[in-house]
Amino acid sequence: MPARRTMFIAALVALVLGIIMNSYHYSLEGARGLYVWHPLLALKILLFMGLVPISIAIVSLPLEKLAKKWPMLVMRWISMAASILVGAVSIALLAFLIIVPRIGSLEPARLELIDPAKGIHALGTQPAEASFSAGTTNKGAAQPGIALQQPQSAALQPAIIAQARSPLDMPLLRLSFSSDPHWGADTSNAQARTQILESIAQRKPDAFFMLGDTVETGNSATQWNFALSDLEALIPHVPVRPLLGNHDALFGGQYLYRKAFFPKGFSSDSGSPYYWSIDAGAATIVAVDLPWGTENFGARQRAWLEKTLAAADPHKPLIVLSHSYFYASGYDDPDFGSPWYDHYQNIPALVPLFEKYGVDLVISGHNHYQELLAHNGIAYAIVGSMGGIPDPQPSYRSPWSQWLAVSAFGWLDVEVLPGRLVLVFRDERGAERHRAELSY
Repeated sequence: MPARRTMFIAALVALVLGIIMNSYHYSLEGARGLYVWHPLLALKILLFMGLVPISIAIVSLPLEKLAKKWPMLVMRWISMAASILVGAVSIALLAFLIIVPRIGSLEPARLELIDPAKGIHALGTQPAEASFSAGTTNKGAAQPGIALQQPQSAALQPAIIAQARSPLDMPLLRLSFSSDPHWGADTSNAQARTQILESIAQRKPDAFFMLGDTVETGNSATQWNFALSDLEALIPHVPVRPLLGNHDALFGGQYLYRKAFFPKGFSSDSGSPYYWSIDAGAATIVAVDLPWGTENFGARQRAWLEKTLAAADPHKPLIVLSHSYFYASGYDDPDFGSPWYDHYQNIPALVPLFEKYGVDLVISGHNHYQELLAHNGIAYAIVGSMGGIPDPQPSYRSPWSQWLAVSAFGWLDVEVLPGRLVLVFRDERGAERHRAELSY
């Protein structure tokens, strides 16, 4: 029957359009992680809506045998209406995902962006200010290779005490790390973000790494321009290399990330702008692409990572960067039950490689805490929020946690010295919260 054929053709077209839209969305950076970590009802509807028209069409077939034809006609009209709706929604969302991030216009910012292919060159060994020791200390046992700062007496804790440094104790490389500024989010703290950037500019590290979630919604050119404007105003002369976070990747945001931070002419040893290694002279720095978890950690990236770690100079510290964390304290998401702690995807997928090839330090963002952890001789640092809303008090404390600061903004400084790394967690004003050393 022509009417039946028309109904099934429309339903099949709607199904194909739904598959194309969802396939394209799934192919984007971080999209699969969105479905895993934030399984919203709307996402589930989008995922399966293409099945609705064809299902109604199949259900209508037995109704053809009834003497009364109106039930069959109603089902056919419902199927046709559903086909039109599903097709229109699929086309609109596909256009939104393809067009919006690509037409976003970014104002060029004068920044000293680090090209991974060109490496990092230390600007000098003189620190921008004296080294300080003050604040909280770890109360747990240290893991092998990690020496934690000894507690000060109660009388000295409120004070900040400058320590003189001998010429033989000057750093070979000075690095700063922060994450999750979330430009564009109503809940982000612009004052804390500005204070952190101003403090880092004063310290003048050899490189500053922003570990992701630069913006709240990745496909918003307005938010990226907001971020670029602030970065140009506050750290125009600090070499900077941002990573892609899960919020940066939302709805095709990877294209604006590349426009902002990986312009034409930049390249990497992996061939990807999202994961790469950098020769930093006194250290080897490796960044992996884990916006939410392992959704983008396929065979190609795994093979590259293993080859890169295996080839690293064993006489230099090996530092791995990631947006999402590995070992961490945290909480269960109150809406979805997702576990925001000891990452059940990242740990089994990557930690065995870290341990096999002698990684010294893994630095991450994603969780809005500052935390130092250690497991099997590897230190894991979570750098803290650069303005993004603080996470709630953790309901789970990782057994590998050495020190934790909650409801606080800040960043991490790492100094590379002969045979050891000095880690200093700082608050938004640059004051020291916690210090640790580890050998390599």
